[in-house]
Amino acid sequence: MRRFTILLACLLISEWTVAGQLLDYIRDYDLNDYALGLAVTGEQNPYSGAENGAYAYPYLTSFRDSSFTNDWFLIREGDLGVRWVSSGGWELGVVGRVQTLGLGNSESDELLGIADRKWTLEVGPTIGWRGWPVHFYFKTYAEISDRHDGLISQLAVSLPMEWSRGYFVPSVELIHQSSDYADYYFSVSEPETTPARSVYSPGAASNLAIKARWGYALNDKWLLSGAVGLEQLDSAITESPIVERDDIWSARIGLAYNADVFQPRDYDHSAPKTPDFDLRIGAFQDSISTKVARDTSDGIPGFETDIEDFLGAADEKTVLQVDATVRLGHYHRLEFGYFELSRSSTTTLTDDLDFGDELFPMGTNVKTRVEAGILRAGYSYSLIRDAQKELGVMAGVHFANFEVDISSSTSGQAERSNAGTPLPVVGAHAAIFLGVRTTIGAKLQIFRTDFDRYEGSLNYATLDIQHRVADAIGVGLGYNYYGMKLSSNESDVNGYLKVRHHGPMAFIAIGF
Repeated sequence: MRRFTILLACLLISEWTVAGQLLDYIRDYDLNDYALGLAVTGEQNPYSGAENGAYAYPYLTSFRDSSFTNDWFLIREGDLGVRWVSSGGWELGVVGRVQTLGLGNSESDELLGIADRKWTLEVGPTIGWRGWPVHFYFKTYAEISDRHDGLISQLAVSLPMEWSRGYFVPSVELIHQSSDYADYYFSVSEPETTPARSVYSPGAASNLAIKARWGYALNDKWLLSGAVGLEQLDSAITESPIVERDDIWSARIGLAYNADVFQPRDYDHSAPKTPDFDLRIGAFQDSISTKVARDTSDGIPGFETDIEDFLGAADEKTVLQVDATVRLGHYHRLEFGYFELSRSSTTTLTDDLDFGDELFPMGTNVKTRVEAGILRAGYSYSLIRDAQKELGVMAGVHFANFEVDISSSTSGQAERSNAGTPLPVVGAHAAIFLGVRTTIGAKLQIFRTDFDRYEGSLNYATLDIQHRVADAIGVGLGYNYYGMKLSSNESDVNGYLKVRHHGPMAFIAIGF
C-alpha cells in the first residue's frame, strides 16, 4: 500500500510538472511576434446568377508560416485555433472559422424564391503529421450556429518551402461534405420549386481542391502575403438546379506591418488594472428567429411554426442586457449575465395552424405572446493574463425559459408551450489589451447533450471592444449571438423550440 501511495504521488507530481510546464509555455507567448495587416479577398460564387464576393478585412499574421513553427496559437487558411506540436512532428488542435458561403446580395431570376443560406461558425478538431518534406493535415468542422447538423471534413497534403525572407506552401485537398451539409447549401425544397426548378437533394459530396499560400518579407517590419485556390465541385453539387459552376476560384492578398503594437509582457502579474467587480449594462438590438412545434397530447408530431413570419411577432427589438464579472485573484473570476425579451402580436391566420391539441382555422384572429428570459452564471480560469492578453476556459450554466402562448378570443382556443431548464455549458474567453484602457474581448460557450428532460444544443458568442474613459467607467460596442434548440416529450413542451438571437450592442461598464 505504501509503495502504491508513493507511486501515485510520483505520477501526480509528474502530471503537475507537465501541466506547469504547459502553462508556462502558454503564458510566455508574445503577441508582438505577430503583424497586423489589411487583406483583400475575392471568390467565385457557385450559385446561378449570384455575384462573386470581394471584401477587405483586417487580419493577424506571422512572418513564418505555421508549418515551420510550434506556436500553440494557430493561424492557417482562415482558421483560428490552438494546437500542440510533439517532438515527433504530430500536431493536435482545435480550430474554428466563419463559413460565408451563401447567395450574397444577388436578386437574379434564377434564385428567386430560394431561401438564403446563412453564414455560420464552424469548429472542429484537427490532426496532422509534419514529416519531411510532405505534411498531412485532417480536420472536421461542425457548425455551431444551428443552421444545419452537417459536417465538412478536409484532408490536405502539402509541401511547405521556406527561405530567409519568405515561404511557399502548395497543397492538394480532399473536401467531404456530409449529406446534411450539402443539402443545406445546394438542395431545392418543395416550396422553392418552379416549373424550371425541380426538387433536388444532393446527398453527400466530395470536392478536390488545389491551393497555395505564400509570404514575402519586404523588410523586418512589412510582410506581403497571399493565397490562391481552385476547388472542383462534385457532380452531386453541380447537378443542383441552383448551381451553375463546376469549380470555384479564390484569391487573397494582404499587407501586414509588425509595429509591436502590444504592450511588452516582461514583468509578472502585469495585466492592466481592472476592477474587481465590473457591471456592464447594454442596449442590445436583437434580431430574432423563433420556430416552435407543439405535439398533440397523444404524441402526434406538430408542424413547425415560425413565430415571426407566420404569427407576426416582431423580429427585431431593442432589449437590455446586464453582465457582471467578479474577479477572485489574478486568474479566477465569476461571470453572470441576464436578459429578457417579451413580445406579443395579433394576426389573422392565412393558413390553418396546428399547435398541440388545437387547430386554429385559416381566418382566425389569434394573439401570440412570447416570453424569453436567460440567466448565465459560470466560473472562469485564465490560463494567461498578462499585459497583452487574457485567455481562459469556463464552465457554468444557462438558466433559460421560453414561453409561447397562442390564443383566440373569438373561438376561445388557447395553447401553450413552455421550455425552461438549466443547461450546463463549457467555453472559452479571450481578450487583447490595446494599451491600458482599450480591450478587445470575445467569449464562446457551447452545450451539446441530453440533460434532464431535454435534448438539444446551445451556442453563445460575443465579440466587443471597450474603452475605459475613467478608472471606473468604460464604454463599448459589441455583437452578441445566442442560439438554442430544445426538444422534449414532456407535457409542458411536448415538441421542440428553436430560438436564435443576434445583433449589435452598445454598453456602459461601471467598475469598483
